[in-house]
Amino acid sequence: MSDPGLDVLSTYADERGATCPITLVVSGNMVTGHVVGSDSFEADTSRMVDVAQEQAGAEDGAVEAFSGMMSSMLDAVAEAEDDTFLHVSVQEVMTGAEAINLGGSVFRFRTSEIEGYTIGTVETTKG
Repeated sequence: MSDPGLDVLSTYADERGATCPITLVVSGNMVTGHVVGSDSFEADTSRMVDVAQEQAGAEDGAVEAFSGMMSSMLDAVAEAEDDTFLHVSVQEVMTGAEAINLGGSVFRFRTSEIEGYTIGTVETTKG
């Protein structure tokens, strides 16, 4: 079952383009960023596939195959009636004592795997 608060944030992001700062706990790691709409996830994923294609070169069919699969998956998710994902433009992932800055890559989190959340982001400082 999904959390009603996460459902509201996801709905506002998808339907109204609203963003909300958020900090999640996922698999024991703290993730901080902003809830965004699924269109942001799709755009970021498409951009990353384009970058991967450039890095792999035109002769690499694996990225092209992934791109085709990704398009099909995004279409299927868009048609799904069950909102089971939260899209977050991730700024940092804090794992143990280290923070990994991801600078806004958009991640899709399965809401059933989110262990906790709070509104707002956290900042790390070097001690």
